[in-house]
Amino acid sequence: MKKNLCFILVFCFVIITSFSLYAQDNSKYQMSLIKKIYSMGTASVNGTYYPFGNSMARLIGKKLKRIVIIAEPTPGSIANVEYLRKKRIDLALIQSDVAWMAHQGSYNYVGNSLSDLKVLASLYSEKIQIVVRADSGINTIRDLKGKKIAIGEKESGSAAGAIQILETAGLKNNTDYELLFERFTKSTESLLDGYIDALYYVGASPAYGIERLAERVPIKLIEIPSEVITKLTSSYPYYCVEKIEKNAYKGQSKEINTLGFKALLACTNQLPSDDVFDILDVLYSNPRILSEQDREVEIKKEDALKGLDASMLHEGAAKYFATQK
Repeated sequence: MKKNLCFILVFCFVIITSFSLYAQDNSKYQMSLIKKIYSMGTASVNGTYYPFGNSMARLIGKKLKRIVIIAEPTPGSIANVEYLRKKRIDLALIQSDVAWMAHQGSYNYVGNSLSDLKVLASLYSEKIQIVVRADSGINTIRDLKGKKIAIGEKESGSAAGAIQILETAGLKNNTDYELLFERFTKSTESLLDGYIDALYYVGASPAYGIERLAERVPIKLIEIPSEVITKLTSSYPYYCVEKIEKNAYKGQSKEINTLGFKALLACTNQLPSDDVFDILDVLYSNPRILSEQDREVEIKKEDALKGLDASMLHEGAAKYFATQK
């Protein structure tokens, strides 16, 4: 009996000692497995933000072994602001007008600002593309009076900009036109079938969904008048002058004057500065990022601060760009 008890005690001592030594030898290895996991809000899986965000997340995870970013599909920019506010996500792709309004507490954010919204960088231009059927009889933005216009999902960034542009052009909200909230892919089908009169889309051009639509039915792009462009760009820092290049879509025989925004990579001031610095270092060291249909979007340092107020820049981003001068 005593021999058995002695054997058991020796066995337990050996096991405990071995486990302790194993833990000590592997502590460094175990610590290397600990990663920071950040969630990034994008937009609908059918748009540009989601595939672009996924590509960014994969790139950052590959280059920064200590950080994992998960790209999450969301309704869009407006939803992403609220998700950041509620700490449901850590990073987000947000249209520059929505980010500016939320930070400043203007437009839909009066009395409900998100002052700790911060921006890592302005990534690429998003062009406003107003698409109609070629046989619609719509030739100018004023011709949209009395028409049905699809502008994306309700919590996307499209609605605020669309209303502002139409009002500046002299069309009153809720009386002169009807806005319909539809996913981009559904909107192209609705225009094809004649259920809507115009499609308002904000994104890189050419957009794959509009290309596909142009292959099925003749389309026309509507210019934004020069006086509207001048008024909005002089009044709001988040607008930029853009052009949709000639032949971007089938049957488009001329260059189209329009406005645009910037796609911003945003967070709150709670994101650590070192992580922001390292994320930007990865992105600008690998500036060509895959987007929808495996197309590449190139991000440029010279565009990094466009479409945002200086007060919106994250401390870690300010440090990064200071080192690049």
